[in-house]
Order: sequence, then structure tokens, then C-alpha cells
Amino acid sequence: MKKPFSNSDQYHAQLRAIEQQISQNRLQEAALQLNLLVKSNSHDPRLFLLGSRLAEAAHNTDGMLEAARKAHQLAPEWPIATIHLASVLAIRGEAKEAMAMAEQAIQHIDSHATQSNIEAELLTRAAAVARRLNLHQQGLQWLRRAEQISPGDLTTRHEIARSLIYSNDPVGAIDILDDLLRQLPNNPDLLSDRLRACLKAKMTEQAIRDGEFLVALDPSNDLYQFYLDIARGITPKTQPVSLITGMFDSYAARFDHDLVVQLKYKLPRDVAQMISQWHPDRKVDVLDLGCGTGLLGACLGRINGALIGVDLSQEMIEKAAAHNVYDRFHRVNILDALEATPSDHYDIITALDVLIYVGNLDAVIPNAYRILLTGGRFVFSCEAGAAGEADYALQSTFRYTHQRSHVQHLLQEAGFGDIDIQDRVLRHESGEPVQGFLVTARKQAETTRTKARRSAKISKPGRPRS
Repeated sequence: MKKPFSNSDQYHAQLRAIEQQISQNRLQEAALQLNLLVKSNSHDPRLFLLGSRLAEAAHNTDGMLEAARKAHQLAPEWPIATIHLASVLAIRGEAKEAMAMAEQAIQHIDSHATQSNIEAELLTRAAAVARRLNLHQQGLQWLRRAEQISPGDLTTRHEIARSLIYSNDPVGAIDILDDLLRQLPNNPDLLSDRLRACLKAKMTEQAIRDGEFLVALDPSNDLYQFYLDIARGITPKTQPVSLITGMFDSYAARFDHDLVVQLKYKLPRDVAQMISQWHPDRKVDVLDLGCGTGLLGACLGRINGALIGVDLSQEMIEKAAAHNVYDRFHRVNILDALEATPSDHYDIITALDVLIYVGNLDAVIPNAYRILLTGGRFVFSCEAGAAGEADYALQSTFRYTHQRSHVQHLLQEAGFGDIDIQDRVLRHESGEPVQGFLVTARKQAETTRTKARRSAKISKPGRPRS
């Protein structure tokens, strides 16, 4: 590739300075320096790669893609620009084009003489694109090629082990992780991955040993404790914050397409219609728990009241904010959000496809009752537990199912009336319907007995958190 840009030492120093500013989150300084360089070097694709990284740091996904496309346009045969564009497309969920760009970057490797370390890096980055799009077998093939180029590279072998876990070959992953741990004893990342692999392979004793070591190493790590509880046969009360946040931050860009188009998810549309029927004047205050990318708000539109979103994922919140219908957001888990909200505050509380990440609802339902106005409604969905399962059960997907009878009991105990529980298909996965139920329950005027019973069951509201 002919390089139409400067390679002077001074210029390289300027590029490195901008990289450092971005890594240190000094984004305004980086933007000013980058704009100055672009004015005199507008054909340098490296500047637009930096611009794409800058946009990513600023959570500007459109700017990130625009700059990545420009870099690729300026240097279509430069595999670094090509694989970067593939990565950006994967982040945005544009799977077909992302994989085409990854394949193109690999073709550059095959048709041009490249240094082995660069070749291995490109293959590893291509594998990361495939993994983000859940194309684990293709990613594994590219990682195997990278391993052939750099057979002693520990990072590549670790990524292969992770891909094997995702590809449902936990035993193969354990073999690699065992070898890596002989070279890097007590490495927390390796132990954590072996713990997950052992859980999948039902190697309980090793899973417990790894979990106990990790918890002793970092007692405050809620993810380690979550996995250890599962290994011991204990059902955790809820998914850990770190697991939910990591999952949805990486899923935000393609969430709407996957959920609505591929999984046939219709709950936000249906519940928005219900709210409009209950409040035809649209004078209503709504708390949307686990708002995600704001699908409920997008279906509901502007209301003559407050629409408040709660979610743990900053990436999800940013997507929801783009609908321009939510009044504000709180980045907090739903249990803390409920406990921190004043009493008698909302007409509607929704929790759609959210309680699948919360097992124990003992605090959720009474607190929802407390913060609803009299006559207000709590609307939520649950995946249905199989006959004979516990009141709530953790599945192999790490999602919870709930028993319909248990949910109804909790609602009645909290004081709800007009309880309606409708069986329905929540979404489709792997072409199969996911069975669950949609619940609506209404807060009645409280009797002295109901109020005393409820007060004995809920936590006192804390200080509101933003």
C-alpha cells in the first residue's frame, strides 16, 4: 500500500500524544490536536482511525463508524483500517458487513507478505469480531490460525479456551486452561474461566475449589461469589451487577434488531398500548425498570408526565436517550432504584424482561407497591418455571424462571388487587418460543391491616441515587 502521509519523527510523536490523550480521557485536547493535523494531512488514514477511537471514547457510535469508513476509504488495502471497520460494524450489530470486512482483512494477510506478529494480531482481532456476533466457530478457526503463527502466545491460547466455552466444548477449554495455569499459577482470569468451564462440564469439585480460591482472593467480587454459589448448589438471589453490565454494554448496539426482529419481542408495544388505554389523556408518570434501549418509551411516545428510565448499562441508556422521550435516567440496579424512591410517586411501574435477572422478588414487589400511587399499576413479565421447580430457579442461561403461584402470593401479600396473570410467549430463541407470563396488578386503597403488614416486609427507602 502506498502511504500518502508523513512519517517524520515529529509527526509520529504527535500521533502518540493524541493516543495518550484519548487513553487518559482528555478528549477535548485530543479533538483539538487531531483537527489541526487533519487540516494539513487529510489523506492520512491513521488520523481517522484515531478519530474513530476518539468518537468511541465519547460514546458517539455514529462518529465512530463515519471515521472508520473514512480510514478504510483512504486505505482500502491496509488491513489495520479494514479490521478496525469490521470491529466498529460488529459493535453496532451490523453482522453481515462486519464479517465481510473481517474476511477482507484476512485476505490481505493471505495476499501480502506481512510480519508474523501483525498477521497473528489481525487474526485475533477478526476472531473478536466473530465472537461479538456470537459466531464462535468462525472465531475459533481464526484463533487456531493465529496459534499456528505464534504457538507460544498465552493470550491467543486463552482466547481459544474462552471460545471453546462459548462453543459448548468446556472440556477442551479446561485442558487448555489447566496448561496455562501451570505456567501462570493462581491467575484470576484463568481461574475464573476454568470455573465457568467446570460449571458447564458439571465438574463440581474443581469448580468449588476454584470458586473458593477466587472468593478468598477477592471477597468483594460478586461475580466470583455468584459462580461459587452455583457450584455449591445454592441459587443466588440475583445476578451480579458486573455480569449484567458487561453483557448489556456489549449488546446495546444490536439489541433492538436482535430482540425485535430475530426474537420477535413484542412486550413493549403491547404494554405501551395498555398504558395508553388506562390513561387516554396521557397524564401519567411512569417508572421503566430495566429500560434497556428504551423500547417501551419508543412505543409509548411523549406523555404528559414523567417517563423515568432505570438501567445498569450506560450503553443501553445512551441508546434509550436517543428516542428523546425519557425525562431522565438512573444508572442503578432495580432493587436500589426501588428502595431509594419515595412512596406514592408513580402511576405505572414497568419491568419487562427484567426480572429474569432477579430471582428473589421479596423486596421488589412490596417496594413497587409502596412507591405506586393509589390506583397505580405494576406491569412486569417473568419466564415460567417448570412444574415442580422452586419458587425461582436459575437456568443454564443464568436467567431466572418464576412460579406463577409464588408471584401471585407475593402480590397479594403486598396488598395488590386486580391481579391479572396472562400466559404468553415472551420471545423466541433458537427458533423456539420462550414461555412466560405478563402480570398487571393494581395498588388498592390500604386498610390499616394491609399497611402494617406491608411495612413489616419492605426496606425503608434510602437516599435517591443518580
